[in-house]
Formats: sequence, C-alpha cells, structure tokens
Amino acid sequence: MKKLLLLAVVAASLAGMMQSCKPDSPDGGSTASLTVAKKQRSLVVYHTATWCGPCGLYAMPEFKKLVAANDIDNIVPVDYHSSSSSRLVPLWTKAGNDTLFIAPFAAQLLTTVSNIDVTTGQYSIPTFWLNNSLIGSSNIKVGDIQNNAVTANSNPVEIGVAASASASGQTLNIKYKLKAFAPEAGSDYYVSAFIVEKTVNTLQTVSGSGDVATDHERVIRASALTNAAGAPTAFSTAAIMTSPAANAEVEKTISWTYTAIPQAVKDKYATFGLPWWSWNPANTGVVIAVWRKVTDPVKPFYLVNTVYADVK
Repeated sequence: MKKLLLLAVVAASLAGMMQSCKPDSPDGGSTASLTVAKKQRSLVVYHTATWCGPCGLYAMPEFKKLVAANDIDNIVPVDYHSSSSSRLVPLWTKAGNDTLFIAPFAAQLLTTVSNIDVTTGQYSIPTFWLNNSLIGSSNIKVGDIQNNAVTANSNPVEIGVAASASASGQTLNIKYKLKAFAPEAGSDYYVSAFIVEKTVNTLQTVSGSGDVATDHERVIRASALTNAAGAPTAFSTAAIMTSPAANAEVEKTISWTYTAIPQAVKDKYATFGLPWWSWNPANTGVVIAVWRKVTDPVKPFYLVNTVYADVK
C-alpha cells in the first residue's frame, strides 16, 4: 500500500502546543539512582496507520503479541503513525492558529525507521523495523521479530543505557544515563526521548471487516526533546557523548509538560474522529534510544541501544 506523505512545514519559531522542554533502568522514579548494565536491547518500530486494512488484519495482531510478551529488557516495541490521515498520528497545534500539523519530530524520525522514498515522499505500510533494518511487512510473525532481536542483541554492547521517569502533575521528569562499553572510535552519540501512550482505543480498519474499535499499544505521542526554537525534535540537537572512551558515563535530566488541547479545537476537528490524548501517568511510558551519527545523508542516525521505562 502506498500513500503520499503529507508533511507540514512549520516555522522554527513556533513551539509545539503539546511539547515543551525545560532545564535525560526500566524502573524507579527520576530520583532513583541509575546503573547502566552491559545490556543490548532492540528497538522495534511498527510503522502503521489506522486506515490501513492489511495492518489491522495481519500486522497489528503480531505487534500486540510482541507487546504482550512483555520482554522489554530485550525488545522495546513502539507503534509509529506518520500519515496525516491516521487517527494516531502525533499532532501539535501551531501557536496562534488551531490548524493541525504532523509533528516535526515524526517527519524527522520517518526517514530513519521507514522505507520512504525521499524523492517522492511515498512509503509502504505495514512495516516492522528492528534497529536499523526492515525485517518484514504483512507477512511478519512475532517469532520472526523475536528471533531477529536475539541475533541483534548478541552483538557487543557499544553504548549501554538506563532510564527512569516520574510524574509531578502534568510534568514528566526523565533521567537517562549512558555508558560507553565498546564505542566506535571518533563517533558521536545522540538520543531520542519518546513519550508513549501504553494503550489507546480507536478505530482501526481491518481488511474484510471495516473499522473496528481496537486497543493500540505503545503509541508514540510526543518527543521530550526540543530544538533551540522550542519545536519538538526526534533526535538531540547536540551530541550526548562525543568520541567517548571506554567506561565513560554521562547522565542527563530533562522534563516535559503535557498541555491539553483546548475544547474549541476539539470541537472544530470532531469529525476527524481523533482520540485526543488524555494525560494519565499510569498509562505512559518513556523510550530512550541511543544513536550513532553516521555520514549517510538520508539516514544519518544508526541505532545502537534503547531502553523503556514506565512512568512512576
């Protein structure tokens, strides 16, 4: 299935309404001490859309099995919507204008974890990406994903990562720590900090059955990182580790605040059928992904490790 990707061009000076960044172990709150294990994990990105019938019929059931396996110390699964017509695409509101846009960070992430043709803006879904490779589409089985992860996780640990997150009102306090075990000489390392809604129910098109009310899991809703203008960004704008030596460590703390969509905007776009994101720390998780910067002009970031943390 092919769909032309509609990307919004948003002025860098405009901050995302649903994103804000202030002065980054799968458990514990943000005050808990972090210890980085020499542990390799795989990031699995399920690229999908709620209008995609084959996604609903074939791929989504396998993704749900992957989440249900609850093997986050080996596999971190995320559900990623980039199409402007998918009900679960990350959204933000342009300051001073209630027009909805595809979040800039989603467009940035797209070229790294999808088979998009950058010359045409076209891509096919469903797809499953594990770390840096496409591993399957509608024919993928959860066992295939798990087997690929076993192979990937047997590689030497380049950079280890631990993370924790806690909520204070509508603000998330996120801590992450990196440790270099076998860093590539002369390389710089960047991070992503994605906030995911653990479960959200909305319609999913299923081939042969039409639109079906479905629980979607581990849906990327926001990025906790911003650029200098305050707009959400998929990757840290500066290297977190620069040419690190073995055993070098770095720890960062960031915070992100949820802002509810005004009722007037909800009313205006009621016909979209969007499941507006309702803040619930118990239904929220954080994914920290570590990337090595490479020279590829299309896919400039290479995934080296990841970790998932529930919000406490």
